[in-house]
Amino acid sequence: MKILEVYKRNKTIFLICIFIIIIIVIIAGVALLPSVFYDQWIWKYYWGPVVADAENSPSGVALYNGVAASEGYTMVSEITYGLILVVALFFIYKLLKKLNIVVDWRFALSLMPYILFGPITRVLEDTGYFDAPVVYWFISPLLYFQIAAYALSLLVLGYYIEKKFQKPRLTVNFILFIGGLILLVPPVILIARWVAGDRWGLTIGSKPDVFLIVIGIVTLILGLVYLIAFVFRNNKKIVVYKNPLNLAMIAGHLIDGITSYISIKDPLNMGLMYSEKHPASNALLDIWGPLFPIVKFVLIIIVIYVFDILYKDELKNNQILVNLIKIGILILGFAPGLRDLLRVTMGV
Repeated sequence: MKILEVYKRNKTIFLICIFIIIIIVIIAGVALLPSVFYDQWIWKYYWGPVVADAENSPSGVALYNGVAASEGYTMVSEITYGLILVVALFFIYKLLKKLNIVVDWRFALSLMPYILFGPITRVLEDTGYFDAPVVYWFISPLLYFQIAAYALSLLVLGYYIEKKFQKPRLTVNFILFIGGLILLVPPVILIARWVAGDRWGLTIGSKPDVFLIVIGIVTLILGLVYLIAFVFRNNKKIVVYKNPLNLAMIAGHLIDGITSYISIKDPLNMGLMYSEKHPASNALLDIWGPLFPIVKFVLIIIVIYVFDILYKDELKNNQILVNLIKIGILILGFAPGLRDLLRVTMGV
């Protein structure tokens, strides 16, 4: 009972203490039992896959003390990163609430350069642009930890600039967006150089037609969703699907699902030979190719229904958290989807 009382009084401090204890246990384990804690756990499931990805070995496997680590994700790593994401969202929510920052569609737009920065720099890593040790910073999850650090730093900076100068245009969203654009310009220039023919790595041939097909299908589906929501705009259960943030979530996951289906299953016989790293996604694709994008689409529709219809009244006082979760869902679809789409388009 005492532990529960301490938790209720100081939730944030309690969670921070648990995090510190976990870190101490891991450090002690690595120091005292390295073959168990590092070789068979940290290396095999977390760091080894990053090294395997960076080395670009034909087998996609990296060895350390005889322990093999494969490029990509495992159920262990996906569960771990999922838990980290949940904890991170909790603390980001606390920060945004403390700073009294409005989390809406405009805030989501201000984050778009950071969302683009992830998949674009990840594709640059795929082209072999970065050398070790810099290359490790552009492989997930380190890439996304890096982006989070940029975004949070500029968020706090924007907050203090807005408070100090109190100019109509000098807002948190403006500072956040401009800071993201500054980060985004160099990798976009490099992508443009590659597309223009100045290539520094191997390519299997660019496929701009895949880009047009995916974007065309996504645009068509989004148009239909918007049209239905507009026609039935007097129906509270349907009009929510016209919301820009909701449409962005649908678009992000459609890009991911359709790109994966086309690039892995190659239904149009375009000579594509890509593979899926996520075991859950791979299982759906193996059952039936179109099932993956269909499931993603249906899940987002259900998520929107839960947030905006089913529990709308219960969540009306927690819009910061709801929209933050929506932005997180958008990123989880859009980031890997755009990376895969750019890879296919550039022939990487």
